[in-house]
Amino acid sequence: MYQAGISGEKSLNFPLSFLDDKRFSIYHDLRLFDGVHYFQIDTLVVSQHYLLILEVKNISGTLMFDPSFNQLIRISDTKEEAFPNPLTQVERQCSQLRALLQKINIPDVPIETLIVVANRRAVLKATEEVQFISSKVIRSEYLPTKVKLLDKRYSDERLTVKEVRKLGRTLVKLHEPLDRDVLKRFSITREDLLIGVACPSCARLAMLRLHGRWYCEICGTYSRDAHLRALRDYALLVSKEITNQEVRRFLRMDSGDATTRLLRSLNLESTGSTKGRRYKLDFDVSRN
Repeated sequence: MYQAGISGEKSLNFPLSFLDDKRFSIYHDLRLFDGVHYFQIDTLVVSQHYLLILEVKNISGTLMFDPSFNQLIRISDTKEEAFPNPLTQVERQCSQLRALLQKINIPDVPIETLIVVANRRAVLKATEEVQFISSKVIRSEYLPTKVKLLDKRYSDERLTVKEVRKLGRTLVKLHEPLDRDVLKRFSITREDLLIGVACPSCARLAMLRLHGRWYCEICGTYSRDAHLRALRDYALLVSKEITNQEVRRFLRMDSGDATTRLLRSLNLESTGSTKGRRYKLDFDVSRN
């Protein structure tokens, strides 16, 4: 779910690139505190005329918006699944952002909200209130056009250029990243983790490193990149930085030289030198 959210937010980069960067400031993944509760905004667009909250949904299938029961229904392969209503979610974010702006003495400024569906194959439907829902739920490619319509609606300047910059600096300062310590959340220690490279065919641990490939003694599968999934697990569960020694232990490799060659093949950014070198596990974690 986390990776789907990231992919959805990345898909906004292209439509957002059509906005004039001299008129709009864009902030992603803001986690703020309104004085009572924390709230997170996928994307916030700030201008002198209005603010725009974008809630990104990267969900496949047929998406049925059901205002009567305040839910979003996904229909996929004859299976129905209920999700919280994103329209309610984004309106709550709007209310919380408005409360925060009052606390930090930002002048009253209009706040608009949109649900942006990033999945191109999703089919959008509504049980009722179709006109209202279609005005609040859009596909990502329609975003630049929607912003132009908002520009026409809000022609009066509510913030000066100086106030826009001040607001941006304040929001960044108030941003509190969510602690994604998975081990702590589930009361698991590093010693509890099963180490080694899992076989992509039978999922058994642990594959052997032989002549630049991974070999599964259980089912006979060979793989050149099975270590990628293990390193993504390490980045999620332990740390986004890793040393040669930690790679050897986590992947259960015998040779330090082989470990060095493997790390070099990944072209990872690193800091330090020799034994103290640490590699940043920031490669594409959205792959399976």
